[in-house]
Amino acid sequence: MRILAIDISTNPGFAVLDVKQLKAGAKVSLVHVTSVKTSTDNPDSQRYSYIEALATMVAHEYSPFDVIVREHFTKGRNKRSTQTVFGAWAAIDIGLGKYGYKVTEEITPSRVKLLVTGDGKADKDKVEEHVRKWLKLPDDFTFKSDDESDAIGIGLAYLIEKGVIAK
Repeated sequence: MRILAIDISTNPGFAVLDVKQLKAGAKVSLVHVTSVKTSTDNPDSQRYSYIEALATMVAHEYSPFDVIVREHFTKGRNKRSTQTVFGAWAAIDIGLGKYGYKVTEEITPSRVKLLVTGDGKADKDKVEEHVRKWLKLPDDFTFKSDDESDAIGIGLAYLIEKGVIAK
């Protein structure tokens, strides 16, 4: 099973996870993780184009996907943040759509935190710590941003929620 998990923002994170069923249980492997940082100095159209390009590249390089899951989002801190997140959301949908994909699953941020860390109010450092444990990442493995570890957390939370991996 291959999962694409996405932490959507104007600096989105993408994680590709493989799940193999073994006699001892499911084994989750990190295939790829990446993120893109956009700048408020650029017009939204450029930011969204950059995000779309990354989504297209991930779909091209790492498909086929069995599941695509993103963090659920309804509104931001203010009107502007809501607009930019939904703009990024649309850009990702366009990039994935070029390869016939669409997001099929969503999971709330508090549910991700609860399932991955045991604490629905965990901070980003705690999520990263638990992502490292779940995947047995080496100490020298670094994330470019917390958007990357959050994307992995979204994928892990989905797998836990669906009973694919044990909590």
